[in-house]
Amino acid sequence: MEKLEFKKMILDKAKQCQQQVIDNFKSKIEELKSAQTNKHEDQFDRDKPAVDESTNEIIGKLAEELNFCVDEMQFLHTLKVDEELMETAELGSLVKTDKGIFFPSVSIEKFEVNGEKMFGLSAMAPLFKEMRGKKKGDTFSYNNNKYTITEIF
Repeated sequence: MEKLEFKKMILDKAKQCQQQVIDNFKSKIEELKSAQTNKHEDQFDRDKPAVDESTNEIIGKLAEELNFCVDEMQFLHTLKVDEELMETAELGSLVKTDKGIFFPSVSIEKFEVNGEKMFGLSAMAPLFKEMRGKKKGDTFSYNNNKYTITEIF
């Protein structure tokens, strides 16, 4: 398979994973809002405002996380991975090392494309900061582990 085509598949999978995170946050927020509404309808209690405040605080924090995930999704939509192969570890490149495969883009837990397992790394990830700008054959260290870059595209 051509490398640019493979990177496009990786980006598509990354978007799919990110959408799943967004959907999960939306679902949890709606679930909390629904539970809060049901409690209002079922009981009128003077202790209720404290519960509502706590629930509202949780909803607010989840909404912040949701907004962050939406921003990351927008970033994924700006990445152009199918135009040219990269020679250095940068956002949008695919970096294969002796310890794993990384897709510098946004933070994504382990995912798989064509049988290859990889992780998405955000620009702020300490591991990405160590590898950024490196080329095939270069080494870098992070968290007392030495990585050797075996391929970049």
